[in-house]
Amino acid sequence: MRFNKSELNTLASNPATRFDKEGLLIIIDRQEGFLWRSSEVRVERWCKLRGNLLFYLKDKDPKSAVAGLLVLENCRPRIQNEERDPEGYIFDLDFKDGLSERFISRSSAERLAWVHCIEQASSEKLNLLIRQLKDQIVIKSRQLNGPGMGNHIDLGMPLEQQVQEQIQLHQQQQQVQPAEEQVQPAPPLEAATTAPFEEIDLSELPICETALSCDTLPLDAVGRPPNPQVVCSLLPAAGEDCLWREHARTELQERTRSPQFLCTMRFQRSAGFSAATRLRFSVLDVRERMTLTALPLGHAEVALGVIQDTSRLRLPLTSPRGECGFITLASWSPDAAVEPGQSGNGPPRSSTQLFEGSGAATGATTGSSRRAHRRTQSLPPKLGVRLFVPQQCGLQRVCCNPRLRTYRLHSSLGADISVQETLLEARLCCLLPQQLLSIWIQREKELLQEISGMGELSGEWRWRQMNLLEEHLRLLKDYSQAKQNIQQLARDGVSFKRSSAKADEALEFLPVNLHVQRMWAQNDTMQRRGLLDVVTVGAFTRHDAKGRKCGGLIKLLQESKSWKLEQSNACKVQAANDAVQATKQLRKEIVELMSQLLQLAGRRSSKDMMPLCNQMVARTRTLLNIWEPSIVEEAVAFIERHRIIEEPENVLMEPMSPFRKITQQLTALELKSPELEDFATPVVAPPDLWPRGQPPLMRSNSWHPSNSSPSSSLDIRAIDSLQHVVKCYNDHLRSLEQGRNPRQMEAEEATYQSLPLAWQSTQVSDAPAQPSVLQLIDLDEIGRQAQRQERQERQQRHQQPPAGFLDTKLMSSSPSANYYRPTEEPEPLDLTQLNIEASVMCLVSKLKFFCGRCDSPAIRLRHPKVPIKREGFAVAPQQAPDVIAAQAAPQLDLATKPSGSVSVQGSASDLPVDTGLAVRKGNKFTDGLDLSMTTDWAAELRPSMRKLRHAMDRLLKTARLMHSVQRLQQDMRCNRLQASITYRRDVCFSQALTALVSSLMLRLWGSELDMGYLVMLRDLGPLAYFEGLLTLYGNEADMWSDMCIAIEDLSAVSFQLVRAQGEAAMAPTPRITGSRQALEVQLPVPEHSLPGNGTSIAFKITPVFFNIGINEKASFAETLGQTREQHRSNWDNYLRLSQYFGRYRKLGLGSVDAGESLQSLLGFMEQQLRANVSKNVKILHLAEDACRLMDGLRFTSCKSAKDRTGMAVTLEQCRVLVREFQLPAKHVPYALSTMRSEGTRMDNVLKNIGKRKYAFNRTQVSFLPAMYRPPVGSYGKAQT
Repeated sequence: MRFNKSELNTLASNPATRFDKEGLLIIIDRQEGFLWRSSEVRVERWCKLRGNLLFYLKDKDPKSAVAGLLVLENCRPRIQNEERDPEGYIFDLDFKDGLSERFISRSSAERLAWVHCIEQASSEKLNLLIRQLKDQIVIKSRQLNGPGMGNHIDLGMPLEQQVQEQIQLHQQQQQVQPAEEQVQPAPPLEAATTAPFEEIDLSELPICETALSCDTLPLDAVGRPPNPQVVCSLLPAAGEDCLWREHARTELQERTRSPQFLCTMRFQRSAGFSAATRLRFSVLDVRERMTLTALPLGHAEVALGVIQDTSRLRLPLTSPRGECGFITLASWSPDAAVEPGQSGNGPPRSSTQLFEGSGAATGATTGSSRRAHRRTQSLPPKLGVRLFVPQQCGLQRVCCNPRLRTYRLHSSLGADISVQETLLEARLCCLLPQQLLSIWIQREKELLQEISGMGELSGEWRWRQMNLLEEHLRLLKDYSQAKQNIQQLARDGVSFKRSSAKADEALEFLPVNLHVQRMWAQNDTMQRRGLLDVVTVGAFTRHDAKGRKCGGLIKLLQESKSWKLEQSNACKVQAANDAVQATKQLRKEIVELMSQLLQLAGRRSSKDMMPLCNQMVARTRTLLNIWEPSIVEEAVAFIERHRIIEEPENVLMEPMSPFRKITQQLTALELKSPELEDFATPVVAPPDLWPRGQPPLMRSNSWHPSNSSPSSSLDIRAIDSLQHVVKCYNDHLRSLEQGRNPRQMEAEEATYQSLPLAWQSTQVSDAPAQPSVLQLIDLDEIGRQAQRQERQERQQRHQQPPAGFLDTKLMSSSPSANYYRPTEEPEPLDLTQLNIEASVMCLVSKLKFFCGRCDSPAIRLRHPKVPIKREGFAVAPQQAPDVIAAQAAPQLDLATKPSGSVSVQGSASDLPVDTGLAVRKGNKFTDGLDLSMTTDWAAELRPSMRKLRHAMDRLLKTARLMHSVQRLQQDMRCNRLQASITYRRDVCFSQALTALVSSLMLRLWGSELDMGYLVMLRDLGPLAYFEGLLTLYGNEADMWSDMCIAIEDLSAVSFQLVRAQGEAAMAPTPRITGSRQALEVQLPVPEHSLPGNGTSIAFKITPVFFNIGINEKASFAETLGQTREQHRSNWDNYLRLSQYFGRYRKLGLGSVDAGESLQSLLGFMEQQLRANVSKNVKILHLAEDACRLMDGLRFTSCKSAKDRTGMAVTLEQCRVLVREFQLPAKHVPYALSTMRSEGTRMDNVLKNIGKRKYAFNRTQVSFLPAMYRPPVGSYGKAQT
């Protein structure tokens, strides 16, 4: 009685209250003593039973005060002894998981009466009685088989409660029914469960749309006006179960007899509506908002055809008490001949800022075009006769599962504002993380192959090798497992991750609660319409299921930086990694340029070849100057000192070492991913790292064109098993360094010597597979038949598949092609560079010969450098003297300049280079060529291109070896920290990129693209504004830190628009390529959207992130002074936003008025940032307006994108309606309350936690800013 003591006292003492039973009972009270033991006292009290509430008074007087209350739930009365006890007739009240209460009556009849009333008092019994009555109504309806017969009981409860009750009833029926009757589900259950979540076709025209209002509603018993709410139910067609099924409901209005509801109701044919469908509009009086307890006031029934034929219909409400007011239906219907999108003014200009005047309204209209303003304040307005339908374009190609809500508001001049609110899921939620995981899986394979390609090292370096192998195997297993989990989720048809599963590590690469919130608005009087798109998503972070804090990515990166400052070679590791990625990228670009040159040579188009030649020379010059020779020489010397070299005569005699067996098993992990890598030499299967003399076998899991297995098919158990072996061997090596018994060490070493060479189930097939033949693409498609026969004979002779030539799809960065074997000696860097120079010199000379520019000046590729002498391998066979190391590297140029005195290994010319210093005229590369006699230019260029490609492959091999050596010399603790940072950063980046690409696809497909927006993409790139509502206190401080880094990483991603043709246009899917450092996303766009001149549009985004905490923890953070980092970050993002606006204005984008507005907005934002006010949400509002004026992309986030995000999105929608559509400021609180309680954000809450309650309590709501507070009754205890 502490929570609502006064209300219970009023109920028990009110003379008008009718009780189910009253009388005297002897109650046994337990009195606890302070100095003595507890005792039982028998007191005779007057008791009153009302529903499930049993009041007992202080004494026998019926008018005495209430002493206590028992809630009769989860309890059962029990009579232990039928005979009379000395004290009287006793019965006990047993509570579940609680103590029993004993009562004593004066007679047996009185006891039986009390027991019977108590048994019928619980809500469980009441629900069972209601179900029995429903069943009787259904049976009676089937007997009568009348279309007008229906259920005339209005429960006044939310739709999901009805669904849950139907499910419980169905389960109880299944328990009673025999087994053969349980196969066919009950039709009422199916209708009830599918009705709330039916698929909506946004392009379908509704039959009609109706706005509702009531007048002269009755007062309650004490003269107070009701809290009305209207529920619309439909009666299914004849032949179905004749139960009224709820279709829609309006918002709740407080204390009014003449409500005018903002929520409208739409009736569509796809939902089963027709002109003959009978509708019931029930008016409820909601007595308690938290539990939505309501009483029916009255109802009116009408056919849908009647509503469709009249624009205004006023019906009396009937109830068992007679008439109780009227309900008015203002309806409007579209013209059946007009399809959506057929309007004279085309679609709006932008998806985020589309507020422009138009000459005619978009959508279908009826024959009359009259408009009417508000006539009186007591009667509802005449809502016009137009039904506005927004144009959706290809929205449902990139989004799915829409939820729709419609409203009719009134502007300051009495005009009508049509608002349509849509909530959609992004189809790319599970597709994009899979592509990113494939790239990261391939990267881990590369690093594994780099480490194993160093060979077996001696001393402590072998333990360091095994540490790195263990770390990368763990990451490979985690990435592979995550990809497999996401694939399973995608196969199940799930397109979003619920907020209640945000801590699920199996799905941590998916963004939390990713949805698209779209608001379309139309003011017919102002001739204005517009779209507002906001992507709502949870914080980009890695949630810890145990709630442990790590400080977020900012703190982790700072720790990593301090570690690197302590390590002397930390900068070298990063530089080596950057150089490897740059080498791969440049090699890819050079190969693509050579492919284009071959195509031009096939057409003998000389004028277009020289620009491509100049680009190739520029990229080759950059490629040659990436690596510092001193670093390469240090790494080669390290390998020579510490690598264990097997004697050739002992290869077949001695058993393999544990390290070699482990690295041999790495080849079974599908170290080739042809669907992603597109710029290296293709091979069918990785080579044997440690050849033992037998011919190599074709592994069963090797890739070939007939069986292209993606990296997702990795056997995760095999990876886990190998990781366990590596860990055990790593522990063994660590124990060796600590000093142990030599005999014990020898025994353990023998144990690891007995490791199997390969897994029999996954690595080696039972029988050797036939070598597959790759069907390579010949770019000029005009090869000579003799050359083809000779190539085929050579391939058969060597028993190898044909090597690809300039096929960028098959020239993958296969580890077998671009890594040194453990027994292979690295090629000197200066020799590799010389081969590249010679190949380019030969190629450019031939190109200039074909273009008639043989006398052009020479082009220098690199500056001469002092060579460093290097020593050969101690056990390796003696090599020929290195002439290049004995003299200065010659300065080669790209003209007819004579060659030096060096015989280049694998040079671009087959002729030996003269050693004489005399200059002779002519060019040895073009000697013997006659331009008039040369018909096949491509055949002349192909040998030089092939040798250039091989030289670049050898350079990449050397680069990867250098990178692995630098990583090996780094502190192991730094490697472990870097691996954890990489994984966490990948998780956050995957969520951020998925949300960003979903927003871009929504912009490209959800509305028409005009030329102005494409120009902005090409010249500037779009602005992406991320609005955060996180608090820098507790775990959310880590989330904010992760979001800062993830959003910053988005600025490095490149985007390119590609045409979507044929089937690709029906389900457009972006494609992600590249590496961590250089990602490129290809975005398909409608074919008619891009200009027809064939120019491609590439761009990068400018992300800005403003965060303001608004909940109760934000107050704690401000009190403790923990918001300094937030203020600094907001200021940095403001500077970035100002710089973007400067470029935006310099390009002349947008109107003059918009530029002036932006200037004033940014000035006001600077003032607000300098003010440093507590919970200054004005900063967020100003950033929203600036983003909308510059056609930016909008994102709103909190921890789960459900509660605080719902408050922020609805507030932004109302702000747009006020600024752009003249919604009166005094109507904003009511519109906000309606959108939050009945709009799509409440549907989002229902989808995530299964309840229509925001996860706020009363204390938390009091700490929120006034504009961000949910309406009473829409929040409560729920899972966040």
